[in-house]
Amino acid sequence: MMGSIKTYINGTTGGPVRVYVRDGRIIRITPIELDDTDAPSWKIKARGRTFSPPRKTTLAPYSLAWRSMIYSPQRILTPLKRVDFDPDGNRNCEKRGESGYEPIAWDEAADIVCNEIKRIKQEYGPGAMLSTASSHHLWGNIGYRHSTYFRFMNMVGYTYADHNPDSWEGWHWGGMHQWGFSWRLGLPEQYDLLEDALKNTEMVVFWSSDPETTHGIYSAFESTPRRFWLKELGVKMVFIDPFMNHTAGLFGDKWFAPRPDAGNAMALAIAHVWLTEDLYDKDYIAQHAVGFGQWAAYVLGEEDGQPKSPRWAEKECGVPARQIRALAREWATKKTMLAAGGMSGWGGACRSATGVQWARLMISLQAMQGLGKPGINIWSTVQGAPSNTDFMFPGYAEGGISADPDNSAAGFRWANKIDF
Repeated sequence: MMGSIKTYINGTTGGPVRVYVRDGRIIRITPIELDDTDAPSWKIKARGRTFSPPRKTTLAPYSLAWRSMIYSPQRILTPLKRVDFDPDGNRNCEKRGESGYEPIAWDEAADIVCNEIKRIKQEYGPGAMLSTASSHHLWGNIGYRHSTYFRFMNMVGYTYADHNPDSWEGWHWGGMHQWGFSWRLGLPEQYDLLEDALKNTEMVVFWSSDPETTHGIYSAFESTPRRFWLKELGVKMVFIDPFMNHTAGLFGDKWFAPRPDAGNAMALAIAHVWLTEDLYDKDYIAQHAVGFGQWAAYVLGEEDGQPKSPRWAEKECGVPARQIRALAREWATKKTMLAAGGMSGWGGACRSATGVQWARLMISLQAMQGLGKPGINIWSTVQGAPSNTDFMFPGYAEGGISADPDNSAAGFRWANKIDF
């Protein structure tokens, strides 16, 4: 006799899912569908219309496929060793990529790794072993890169290979200094910018931004309807990316393709047009910017003798000078949001070798247009939906916080709420 079905909720990186389990096995994965017993959705009134999100979560395809992946016969559950590899004999290195693999026990795998570390150290010295760790590492004590990993590797002796920025580093090491404060690691704030855009924005410039594929943690395609809303309102969407990305293919009105890692020249040229054609907000700069004159002198070539003009940028990045001028003029004459990178700026060009300069330039460009004025900001189009800080999120499965409000943080907060 089959057991009863239990449901669980999981906030995967592909979107929130409801998981149906019977007898310890997943039998189905679906989006979370909301009904009248759930909290009401937010609403935004803009330009004669009312906008509200769908009453169910959105999911990336791989989230719906987790059941198949978990029970796939091809799932690797043990270490694998090349069938013709003998760590104590003939290694047959020339067979790499040709011969197959066989599963081995974890103890055997650990012995092979330990013996190889000893061998490399004895034969070639400690510097012969190369190791690195991603900044998006495993959590906990064992896998955490600033915990036992570094301690173990330093005890053994090795050469550490660092890597280019792979998260928000461009904003942290560049944007933070441009803002003049360290809040949010230098990333631009996103609160309430969806409402601002729906009411006021006339154009969005997606610079190294592809929210349809790099939507951000847990959100899946939640923001896709919002971009459709913007299109329905007549908001123009411009993309700057060496690759005509998926969002550009779906929403793009214009695509500029600078050479990889050369977009900074294009940004400087846009600033050059604004400076030479008097297309920036002087009053805003006077009230909110420090050191603008020195930076403007660099853009105009007064510092090094090289004006950062569109003609100069064309040689650097490959985008025709006339197109750079046209974009700069349209940007300056419309209320423009800059979608710089992914969610809240994460990802995109800030992870490149010149990501520090890119993040600083994104802030500088929007500052020249009056960052924070209606319809003008740095907004990824992914975040910025209205927030309800008084809403206690209920549990949607056995063991959810609604089942035990007396011992949950949310329940405690409500029980001790003080009205003044």
